[in-house]
Amino acid sequence: MTDIVKKATGNFHSGTICFFCRDNENEAFPADYTDPLALLGDISELHLGTIQKEELRKILKREIEEDGAESVWKNRTYRKNIILSFGKLV
Repeated sequence: MTDIVKKATGNFHSGTICFFCRDNENEAFPADYTDPLALLGDISELHLGTIQKEELRKILKREIEEDGAESVWKNRTYRKNIILSFGKLV
């Protein structure tokens, strides 16, 4: 996850992550995640446009190949908080 922070901050060692989003413990790992965005759960608070969603899909596909879908799922809330805090897709 430190890689995500580095990407969001431009590799600077400073920045503040605001934790707007919280984990929903009742949310189950998606059985069918043909759309990688499903691994982030509810992304409505991110207010992403079509182009931004496509960019985020590409990022997630690469991470799924490298680290696995469970890793993306486990870090979904952290990722959403970083996106909201820095305004950059990671």
